[in-house]
Amino acid sequence: MTRVAFGSKRLSRTLGVFVGVLVCGVQNLGYGQPEGLQAGALKAQMKVLEAVINETLGQTFAPPFGVLEKAKGSYLPDFGVVFSVEVNLYPMRVPNPFDMRPSSKEELEKARKAKLERIGIIKQAVPRLLADHASTLRELSANDSIAVVVHLFDTPTEGENLPSQIVIEVKKRDLEQYWNKNLSFEGFRGKVSTLEL
Repeated sequence: MTRVAFGSKRLSRTLGVFVGVLVCGVQNLGYGQPEGLQAGALKAQMKVLEAVINETLGQTFAPPFGVLEKAKGSYLPDFGVVFSVEVNLYPMRVPNPFDMRPSSKEELEKARKAKLERIGIIKQAVPRLLADHASTLRELSANDSIAVVVHLFDTPTEGENLPSQIVIEVKKRDLEQYWNKNLSFEGFRGKVSTLEL
């Protein structure tokens, strides 16, 4: 019994030293926290923007099947922050044992129009919400980027070729230009990159 306790202490000390050396080595390689970054403050600031993204998209995509996965922010060193959210473009009637009818031509056309319209709304709403609310991300430097990735849950129908995600990205320095009134919203909008995948 005594030997086991002694062995456990020794193992704990050895593991402690190993972890300490590993952490120091990783920090020396440049993988540690960037100098001056207050991680706790950044987390709180990201939570505010997560709530804004959820509220904005929640108003666009009606519950209960609109926003499927709420926004989650991640900090990436040498890049900035990325927010990821999943939405259902348009809930379709799904054949089931009580109603096996396939979707009609009218249903499919209505769904296609709604999906295209909502993709357009996302591409307009996200830059606007960044312009109005990303100032909460005070911990980011001017060279950092802010990206919102909107994953589009979709039940594909024949002939449709829609993206599965929309990536909207902007540099914080361009946002600061807009906030300082050195850039109009149209000028700022021109700095925002939008990628459909």
